[in-house]
Amino acid sequence: MIEKLEVSLINENVHNFKKGEFGVEKIEIDQDKGLIEIIYAPKEDGIKKVIIPLQNIEKVDFTEKEDILDKLTE
Repeated sequence: MIEKLEVSLINENVHNFKKGEFGVEKIEIDQDKGLIEIIYAPKEDGIKKVIIPLQNIEKVDFTEKEDILDKLTE
């Protein structure tokens, strides 16, 4: 599970996302689809999602937290 993500885009913009901060619920990297998806907590007007194509990214740094339950089942 990804806890923190820093994305440097080819246009030199840098974006930071952290689970639990500003309503960020989930951060996923889908290499098959070529996307990074940031999902925010539901609000009265719906669920906000940010989708960043991997082709627009110069650099990605992320912190991944291992699930203790996954370790126990190995």
